[in-house]
Formats: sequence, structure tokens, C-alpha cells
Amino acid sequence: MKIAVAGATGRMGRCVIDLAARDNRFDVVAAITNPQDPRAGSRIGVGDHTVPLTTKLETPVDALIEFTIADGTIPILAQCEHLQVPMIIGATGHNEEQLARIQQGAHLIPIVKASNFSAGIQTILDSIGGFVRSLGNGYDIEVVETHHRNKVDAPSGTALTIVDELLDATGRTGCDVIFGRHGETGVRPKGQIAVHTIRLGDQIGTHEIHLSGHGETITLRHAAHSRETFASGALRAAAWIEGKKPGFYTMRDVIEHNR
Repeated sequence: MKIAVAGATGRMGRCVIDLAARDNRFDVVAAITNPQDPRAGSRIGVGDHTVPLTTKLETPVDALIEFTIADGTIPILAQCEHLQVPMIIGATGHNEEQLARIQQGAHLIPIVKASNFSAGIQTILDSIGGFVRSLGNGYDIEVVETHHRNKVDAPSGTALTIVDELLDATGRTGCDVIFGRHGETGVRPKGQIAVHTIRLGDQIGTHEIHLSGHGETITLRHAAHSRETFASGALRAAAWIEGKKPGFYTMRDVIEHNR
């Protein structure tokens, strides 16, 4: 299948291109960068050949994989809508208006949006609700995420997705969630969920869920060793989305239908 990659000069976009070039299911025919990129108009390597580096999608493809930033998603989405191209969204940090616009776009084209394309993270998301419910309400919950120094949004989209699953499982609301602590915080309130962000060097991405009750602490931990973990998942989503009807899909849909 023919695919395009938006955010092609970033680390994730480059990883997607390199992995796709080694997979005979995919033919990368378009590489897209932001309009301010001085490299636009040049060519970018895809395996043993090159393709033009452009600032917009100019020809239809079977799917577009987007790893830009939150503000970069909507212009790419409009181009995909115009050309009726299915879209895989890997950027995170979208605000409410941007999320609503993505949902609107899913009425016109099929969209897979994920905060994390790892099969391991998806397994944690699928199981964490039942796990927490089985423990009961007597456990304190803390979420810690670690990423590289250049990540622009915090907490990570994955951490926020984990929190959503925890809130759903425990019947709590967003009012029970805090982000970090500082000063005289007092005794930890019952039912509070705390989220902590760490930015260090070239860390790929680690997420920890700590649950502590009387006499014990349980930690669920996922660490990505390579960006290929996410690139592989995005390509898996691209292969899955071909021929799908317009709609908003997640990695849960992709994995469940590939089992």
C-alpha cells in the first residue's frame, strides 16, 4: 500500500519511514514537513531511493501517518479530508478544540488516533480497569511518566489515557487528579490520583502506575526501548485502516481485529 508520512524529518517520522522501507507491504510515496522547514523542496531518503519533501499532501495515498505536533495535525487533517485519505494520528497534546475537530473529521474519513501505538501499552490499558477494581478502593494511585527532554507536551498523552482508564474504573472524576506536588500539601486525600512528569536526556518513554495499600505496593511499568515500537504500531494501524468506513478508531480497534 502507498503511504505518506507527515512529520517526516522528526525522529518518529524518520523512524516510520525507515521501518516502512524494510517492509514490502508499504511504499512511502510522500514525505511531509512543516512550512517553515528550510529542507522543504529537497528529497528525503526512503530505503534505496528518495521522495520529495513537501509541505502538504498533494496526491491521494492509501493512508497517511502523522507524527507532528498538536498544532500540525489540523492542517494535515484538512488535506486528508480533501483527498479522502485515511489518517493515523500519532501527535499528542491536542486541546479540546483540536480534539473536536478531529472527531468532526472522522465523519468524512477513517481516523486512528492513539496516544501510544505500543501493543504493550494497549494491553495495560485493556487490563488496568479490572485490575484496579479487583483491589478495591483502599489503594493510593500515582502515575509517573518519563520522556526525552524535547517532548513538548506534559503529561504525556499516554499518561492521560491511563488516568482516564483509572477514573472510569474507580468512579472518580477529574477533580480527583493532581499534577505534581509542591509546598505544604497536607495529608494525601483519599481517592486522589497524582500524575508526575519527568523529562530526561533521550529517554524514549516509560510509564509507571503505582498502587499502594496497607502493607504492599504494586507497580505496573512499561518501558519503550526503541521508537520502532511506536513506528511498528503506526504501520500496523495503517495496514488495518485501508478500506475502512469513515469513523474514529483507536489502537484497541486495530489490535482486537488483528488477533
